[in-house]
Amino acid sequence: MKQLFAILLLCSSVFIGCSSSHSITNIEPKNGSIEIPSKGEYRMWQNVKHGSFTVTLTNASPNQSVELYQVKSDGNEKWVNPSLLANSSLDITISADGHLFIKNFNNNIFTITYKIAE
Repeated sequence: MKQLFAILLLCSSVFIGCSSSHSITNIEPKNGSIEIPSKGEYRMWQNVKHGSFTVTLTNASPNQSVELYQVKSDGNEKWVNPSLLANSSLDITISADGHLFIKNFNNNIFTITYKIAE
């Protein structure tokens, strides 16, 4: 009986230790800035295994905005309403193994800063 319990405990520990999809440790760096090309798109955290997390996006531009979409792990996109408006910040929750899709309809390169809540 003790051996069965020890084997069960060992297998559980190995399984929990190998599972990295329940945390955000795979996401580096936790803050920074990104540039979206003019009339372009950018996908953050696509194809990165991670748990659910919240990110704060900041737009310092006084007159330009971008469209944001939350994308779930199954590929379903949900438009964020309102998206990232000029001179504002926005908190968005990214689902487990999901990603953020950003569309820039402006004629200029667009810069966003981000910080992941820990």
